[in-house]
Amino acid sequence: MELGFRYFLNQPFFKKIIIINIIVFLLPLVVNTFLFLFNLKQFSLINYFDLHPGIGDIIRSPWTLISYSFFHIDFFHIFWNMLILFIVCKYFLNFLTNKKLIEIYFYGVLMGGLFFVISYNIFPVFKNAFSPLIGSSAAVYAVLIFACSYTPNTRVNLIFFDIKLKYLGLFYVLLSLIQIPFSNAGGNIAHLGGAFYGFYYAKNFNSSNSPFDFIFKLINNFKSKPKENRDNQKKIDNILDKISKSGYESLSKSEKDFLFKNSNND
Repeated sequence: MELGFRYFLNQPFFKKIIIINIIVFLLPLVVNTFLFLFNLKQFSLINYFDLHPGIGDIIRSPWTLISYSFFHIDFFHIFWNMLILFIVCKYFLNFLTNKKLIEIYFYGVLMGGLFFVISYNIFPVFKNAFSPLIGSSAAVYAVLIFACSYTPNTRVNLIFFDIKLKYLGLFYVLLSLIQIPFSNAGGNIAHLGGAFYGFYYAKNFNSSNSPFDFIFKLINNFKSKPKENRDNQKKIDNILDKISKSGYESLSKSEKDFLFKNSNND
């Protein structure tokens, strides 16, 4: 057990995430096997971690914006996701640090979840539809499209012919787009969300900006501006008190400049 855990810790991030996904996939199956053998009621562990499109559901279970990505429908669902992740990371993203790969992967998860939720709440076709989201496909698409966008002219061999990564990425994106009306609409929309983030990250790789940065800046502004305004107002009140007691000429140059500056702000 100790050797296995030590082996896990020494693995690069993409191998760790593959191992975790496999364990999470197998765990509910093993649990239900024992429940069956002991004639106990079986249950679906996935129901506590899948992503539901209702805003109320997300408010009650915000962790599902990430946790949905660790569960898969069946063997082929997890097999293809993990195979693509392994190939892309091992052969095309070996220059990335674990930190950057983690950012691409989990922001891809989050962006895929947001695309899914927003789509189910704005498009009329989903008005009476209900289908929770599971699977790591959005994260895998983020990693894949990042590779296809960052090294677009790298050629890969697909057995019968060579193709540039940019065309392979375009194929996957178009495939998800055209499949939306036919099957797994929510899943394919999540794919596009992950793909969007992978493309964005590749185009802003050196700056390492995130499309979520504006959210954090907005939150910081809400936190900092009221405090700044309160501090300014307190200083203005102290200056006005000083004027009322000793006159305007008693102010220092910095106090006069400060009062002038703030009196001319809208």
